[in-house]
Amino acid sequence: MGILSKLQRSWTERKFKKHDWRIIQQIPFDAFEQLIVSHVDDGWEIEEDYLPLKESTKKWECELKKGTSILVCTWSSDKLGQVVGPERVVTGLASKLNLPAHTSPQY
Repeated sequence: MGILSKLQRSWTERKFKKHDWRIIQQIPFDAFEQLIVSHVDDGWEIEEDYLPLKESTKKWECELKKGTSILVCTWSSDKLGQVVGPERVVTGLASKLNLPAHTSPQY
């Protein structure tokens, strides 16, 4: 790993720690799509320019907002789905999905 990669990883880890963020990675398509739908049904706001997610989509991103909480949901065909947001929200979501919530991205 090069010095720039190490610096970027260190900066990302500090940013996650400072904001008390958590990340769930490698969410399968069906679970990821259901996560988006259920959060919108539960009152989370989604961007107005929202384009529906399809399994064939190579790259996709949206923000879900509720109160002061923001979940950044991204999908890519090679990394699957991931969700970044506040610890209190993401930890509960991770337990529902039966996936770990990490304190920083796992490379």
